[in-house]
Amino acid sequence: MKSIHGFLRAITPFGLIERRRRQFQLSRLGLSPTPPIAEAVAACRYDLWPVELRNATKPWTLVDVGANRGDFTSAAARLAKLERVFAFEPQPQCCEELQHILDRIPNSVLHRAAVGATSGEIELICTANSKMASVLAPESQMLAGYAEGDFEVVNRVKVPLLRIDDVIPPGTKVGLMKIDVQGYELPALEGAKITLRSTFAILIEVNYVAHYQGSTTFDALHEALRGYGFRTFGISAPYCGPNGPLWADALFVRCA
Repeated sequence: MKSIHGFLRAITPFGLIERRRRQFQLSRLGLSPTPPIAEAVAACRYDLWPVELRNATKPWTLVDVGANRGDFTSAAARLAKLERVFAFEPQPQCCEELQHILDRIPNSVLHRAAVGATSGEIELICTANSKMASVLAPESQMLAGYAEGDFEVVNRVKVPLLRIDDVIPPGTKVGLMKIDVQGYELPALEGAKITLRSTFAILIEVNYVAHYQGSTTFDALHEALRGYGFRTFGISAPYCGPNGPLWADALFVRCA
């Protein structure tokens, strides 16, 4: 049924226009306009990457904070030459699949932990949709903007908490740091101050509406990143709910 639906969508006028738009976008990025490449581009927001990463002549280091099941890292490895990967993921149910992906990428390491401003232990609130898990409690008002059950709390577990600076060797030149920590962005950045000094770009989820209790606001995040020496490079189209935009992915690059 899904394949029939996809076929019908592809041959309708809207589907044809959307297909041509995607093909044009991929050609502008210098990529082959095939479905697997298109999926990889979407999974790692490749269209937001600066040309220094897309056309890099030498492999570069990726830091994936909140790696989940590895979709982002897998896509990035398909489209770029990666020298090393540092992945952080606290959810036990995600780590086995993530490790399988990292095993295929040389010089990759998985830290099965959450990240923050301090090291130790923290409670992780696990949700039915693993991408919504956070160390912060979800806001009930967010339920209407997502699929039913996404924010349903299914477990609470204690997980290790690490500072990024404690595990990434000082002076490591990071090409891209991707951060997806569901509202805990400021503490994550606080624990990465040293690493940020040698980081070229940051891809991070920004929220226009609070999704979690005590979560980082867009304004606070933007101000913090400016303080760390980064400027806005690009922002994706927003994911919208019934009342307007909810979140987007933003790319920040180090100021020259």
